[in-house]
Amino acid sequence: MPWYFAEHGKQVGPLSEADFDTAVRAGRVAPDTLVWRDGMKDWTPYGQTLADAAPGPAPEAAPETAVEAATGVCAECGQSFPLADMIAYDGVTVCAACKPTFFQRVQEGAAIPGVVEYGGFWHRFLAKFLDGLIMGAVNMALTFMTIGLIAKASGSPARTLSIQVATWVVQWTLTGLYYVFFHGRFGATPGKMALRLKVIRSDGSPLTYGRAFGRYFGDMLSQITLYIGYIMAAFDDEKRALHDRICDTRVIRVQQ
Repeated sequence: MPWYFAEHGKQVGPLSEADFDTAVRAGRVAPDTLVWRDGMKDWTPYGQTLADAAPGPAPEAAPETAVEAATGVCAECGQSFPLADMIAYDGVTVCAACKPTFFQRVQEGAAIPGVVEYGGFWHRFLAKFLDGLIMGAVNMALTFMTIGLIAKASGSPARTLSIQVATWVVQWTLTGLYYVFFHGRFGATPGKMALRLKVIRSDGSPLTYGRAFGRYFGDMLSQITLYIGYIMAAFDDEKRALHDRICDTRVIRVQQ
């Protein structure tokens, strides 16, 4: 079950058990930090959850004023309210005014605002296929140019080899720029945009260009492992491929 916690008046999550433990060790989650997960009736100071889960003396509880001062963002209207005045449902918080509208949407089976839906294996496969078509067209154009240059350089093996190497470098560079730019700028390549997919960090923050660059090389590892790195996404609760695990990223469905 994923964890959520309040940080600087904002909701962080969903986080896996391992990612939540990392946040605790890093000091982002303190005993007085409000946390929530499925099975809890309301947001609760983390120290209190430890007291309920294990025997022995309870950690120091958060002061009442600190709990009352914490705020959350309503999934329906987007405004901030004290967490003490909100309700939690399926990983999101809703203010009292929006409660009737929100639960009406739930009863009608509509998508719940703020709930993360991870991109499935076949959606990601199709997005990768569309990106491959785009870059395939670019690489094909470069290949035709290379054939023309090689024809002019006939009789010179050294020049032919240099042209082939240069073409490969250009193709590899353009492919890298394609994935790094679109992931770093928009969080999604054109193929992912077409399938309403987006890449984010595990805490919900967007990718930087540096992380997008690292994810591109991580994607290569998913390929050279006989594509097992991709297949992992079909059996992971958060649909993570190998490069998602390496770079701490998630692929989510973007709500319309």
